[in-house]
Amino acid sequence: MRLEHLVAERALSLHVADDSAQLAVAVAERIADTLRQAISVSGAASLALSGGRSPEAYLRLLDQQALDWQRVTLTLVDERWVPASHPDSNVGLLRRCMPRVMEQVNWLPLYRGDSPQADAAEADAHLKALPALSLCVLGMGVDGHCASLFPGLPGLATLLSDQAEQHCAAVFPVGQSPRLTLTGAALHSADLQLLVICGEDKYQRLCQAFAAAPEQVPVSAFLQPPLAIYYSP
Repeated sequence: MRLEHLVAERALSLHVADDSAQLAVAVAERIADTLRQAISVSGAASLALSGGRSPEAYLRLLDQQALDWQRVTLTLVDERWVPASHPDSNVGLLRRCMPRVMEQVNWLPLYRGDSPQADAAEADAHLKALPALSLCVLGMGVDGHCASLFPGLPGLATLLSDQAEQHCAAVFPVGQSPRLTLTGAALHSADLQLLVICGEDKYQRLCQAFAAAPEQVPVSAFLQPPLAIYYSP
């Protein structure tokens, strides 16, 4: 079954762009519009962004958006447990792509350099003190993971749940460096979630996710309102 039909059955919204450049424009505008609306209603907004290679284009466009960024609390959906100077750091990516925004927002870091567990506990306390996120922007790997919630991760079902005790957890994927990730408790509570994917391989994996268990394809835990999917071939 094609993605359009699967999305319609779940009452999700789907936005298909012709190419990655058009996708970046649409995502940046949706993020900015959502934050403006939250600020107009509540006087403040909160945003969790994903790292990786795909977000670079929309992050650079987001940096150009006219917005009262001082009213925005910004954090990451996940982060490798490495300093900002490391080439794999997601906060390093934000600083490169969004220098103007990063100078103005209320930044809530995940990595602090103490230990994965201590850093997760610190971020968890700050996240619990905030209202629900206005918006979180998710990506997806070809294995179906999102955030740093990978298939086979110990305790994955609990981490994906909206009843997870922690809002931020330290995780230790096999063969990878430690990571810090928001859990289902934080991600499911967001007023809006965007899932941004590119390419045929991720399209096929996402289609499969609609019929898969979250423990096998973690992104399937988020395929429910208020999710909007943004895709380009």
